[in-house]
Amino acid sequence: MNRLIYLFIINVMLLVTFTGCKNDSFDVDVSDIPLDLEIHRFDREVFTLDFDTIDGAIDDFYRRYGDFFDVFNVHIINIGPASQRYYGSYLSMFVNDPQNIDVFEYAQEVFRETGAIEKELTDAFRRYLHHFPDSTAPTVVAYIGGFNLKIFTVSNYIGIGLDRYLGRDCRFYDMMGMPQYLQYNMHRGKIPSDAVHVWGSSRFPYDDSANNVLSKMIHGGQLMYFTDALLPGMEDSLKIGFSPDQMKFCKNNEKQMWTYLIEHDLLFSSDQLVISKLTEEAPSTYYFPDESPGRAAVWIGWQIVREYASRNPGLSLSDIMHEDDYQKILRESRYHP
Repeated sequence: MNRLIYLFIINVMLLVTFTGCKNDSFDVDVSDIPLDLEIHRFDREVFTLDFDTIDGAIDDFYRRYGDFFDVFNVHIINIGPASQRYYGSYLSMFVNDPQNIDVFEYAQEVFRETGAIEKELTDAFRRYLHHFPDSTAPTVVAYIGGFNLKIFTVSNYIGIGLDRYLGRDCRFYDMMGMPQYLQYNMHRGKIPSDAVHVWGSSRFPYDDSANNVLSKMIHGGQLMYFTDALLPGMEDSLKIGFSPDQMKFCKNNEKQMWTYLIEHDLLFSSDQLVISKLTEEAPSTYYFPDESPGRAAVWIGWQIVREYASRNPGLSLSDIMHEDDYQKILRESRYHP
């Protein structure tokens, strides 16, 4: 009997060692990394532009904002490239549109100062440079884009559409009929985690050679783990954009959700509609109760990657982010909620 008790205690100790181990590489001193990240206020530059000097302004924008400027013109406000003959007139129409002026002025109140956001981004990307010392921190540029795109990356730029972060109670969103589940994350506090997440997705793209639910949810989990590493002090609910009740649902129903995916043969489904229903933004996750958040499968993927990292403490953040054998991550995580 004593031998059995002894073996039981040893097994429990091993279990704690494997499942309770934290990756302490997130607790790093990055104060000596020379970076002070600034949010370039392209929104103010455009809306206060002197159109009598538009040609010089275009040259200046290209010099300072490069590919971002092209994306802004062609894909955000949809007026075409700045090289076209009537570009100045098209930009003037956008800037002088009464609704766009109203939105710009509203944004100036919400984003009168951005110091706190800049500090959070500076700390985050100092950590990025710590984990990826051969990399370069992004240039962050803010814009007003007619509500067309929330955030994007191109080359070494992160573009942030301030008009998509004006606050959950912003009157423009209700006027547009914006769904409440989207409005929930349209506030300035969401900018740091969105910026880190979109940067991670551009640096560690999805390997779709085996495109299925499992691959998509674990890649989503890797991006959330990347966000863990760069924003270690941020609440999980803010990182992923779930309400407190939605987070509570996930934690209380983790085993049931995982069991459902297995029993209904959904993990290896390559049906794009099934993948979308489980991993993309929605009021709730299609296969789960209405109390669930959209993208609940990504939350599960996040827990799998955390377990994988915990069981492989010798792996660096780079190792984890570059691993595109998603079944290996699941297998070595020994995930079993």
